Amino acid sequence: MEILRDFGGFEGGLPKTDGVLNLSPREARAFLDRGALLVDLREAYETNFRVFDAERLRYLPWSRFGAHHGELPRDEALVLADAAGLYGREAIRILLAEGYSPSRLANLVGGMIDWDREGLPVGKDVSYELQGQCACKLKTRIGGNPLMEKHGGLTMTKVLFLCVHNSARSQMAEAFLRKHGEGRFEAASAGLEPGKLNPFVVRAMAELGIDISGNATKSVFDLAAAGERYDVVVTVCSKEAAERCPVFPGPARKLHWPFDDPSAMKGSDEEVMAGVRRVRDGIEEAVLGLVRSGV
Repeated sequence: MEILRDFGGFEGGLPKTDGVLNLSPREARAFLDRGALLVDLREAYETNFRVFDAERLRYLPWSRFGAHHGELPRDEALVLADAAGLYGREAIRILLAEGYSPSRLANLVGGMIDWDREGLPVGKDVSYELQGQCACKLKTRIGGNPLMEKHGGLTMTKVLFLCVHNSARSQMAEAFLRKHGEGRFEAASAGLEPGKLNPFVVRAMAELGIDISGNATKSVFDLAAAGERYDVVVTVCSKEAAERCPVFPGPARKLHWPFDDPSAMKGSDEEVMAGVRRVRDGIEEAVLGLVRSGV
């Protein structure tokens, strides 16, 4: 399915709020069928009985929205939805304040309640429904969410990128996965000996419209001590530095992408930039391959 970039001047049958569309369930469904991304703001326990049956869906619960809304794509049409329409408008106000275009935002009026009432497609977990809503919610509060696991791609795969200093290659890989992951991946990066961001790398990413200048470098030991767990761990150290490339404990799938170290590149500023761009482009292609594979 192609990605829908904006709502194309559509006016809709409902009044706008802050210049942003309020969509009926059927209007929203029409845009989702054309490639808009549905952003589900409901908490995990609210998704047990039913999930929106949409081909492109990003699950971002309201309790995490403040910390993670910046990960939503800025160049796609987004339909924000919750259980009854309580959070969608507030979420849109936050995105507008962050510079998101009003032509790329829409609120699903009535949320899942009206969507289901209209008879639009939902995914349901029959076994949980038979046990009753209260039992279902209690189970989710202490465990996983069965519908998010069962209905293709609604859970996010956690990926950790590692290199020696977390100053260049792993930072680029994390940023590219955040850009291209389409809500299916949660990206992080760390290093064995965290250093300072490489200014050539910051500049190279800015050339592609990706700002990593405010990123902090992180220690792999801190992540392990905090009990973090990942589905995939990717090391991006060069062949020469392979023996110093950090490891991460646990059963995660391990991948190794050997890329030259930008901090070891010599020559004029333009020669170094040429080398960094080569590494940058190679990392982006590797990340795209990871996204396509679905791991």
